[in-house]
Amino acid sequence: MKYTVIIPAAGLGTRMGLGFNKVLLEINGEPVIKHTVRHFEEDPDCEAIHLAVRREETAVMKELFSDSDKVSGIHAGGAERQDSIYNALINVRDADYIFVHDGARPFLTNDVLSRLKRKVKETGAAICGVKTKDTLKRVVDGKVKETLRRDEVIAVHTPQAFDCSLLKQAYEHARQNKLEVTDDSMMVEALGKEVYLVESTYDNIKITTSEDLQLAHMILKGK
Repeated sequence: MKYTVIIPAAGLGTRMGLGFNKVLLEINGEPVIKHTVRHFEEDPDCEAIHLAVRREETAVMKELFSDSDKVSGIHAGGAERQDSIYNALINVRDADYIFVHDGARPFLTNDVLSRLKRKVKETGAAICGVKTKDTLKRVVDGKVKETLRRDEVIAVHTPQAFDCSLLKQAYEHARQNKLEVTDDSMMVEALGKEVYLVESTYDNIKITTSEDLQLAHMILKGK
């Protein structure tokens, strides 16, 4: 199977107290975004890579990937994550499947990617995630309303993978209905479509805080 991947990378890193994009932080001598993109550059099933970045960092990103044969587009991000992905999505042509993967999630494994490819080819909509290790409770105004069943809850990761026409339909539906979502599968779910799960790994972290950055260095040391 062949696919195109969209990588949203337009964050500012505010939770880390940065004045620049967290994907430009270096781990093991390279920016986080280079580690992330390499997974797809090295996958023969990936035909094209589209990045959605902060407008003021466009030149930096173009320089970082000037030698990449697969980075086909670097697009200006939007106000929200879904806006950034949409700005890239409308520029994707002739793709059978679209994968979406966080720019700040550099530890994707080939095994997870392979499982996701098989499942999206079979079903048309697939995500990856891990079982939560903690007890989860729903809290409203500081009060516990219920304890969730741990065997029915997962922590969702990326990549998420979809039939191209389905994802485009889901994005148009979300824009027309002004849906605010936190991941792409929510838009597909809003269409009444089924989304299927494959297992991710606990190392497939999204670097969001300073603690995540420390963990990233530890993961690299263990490889």
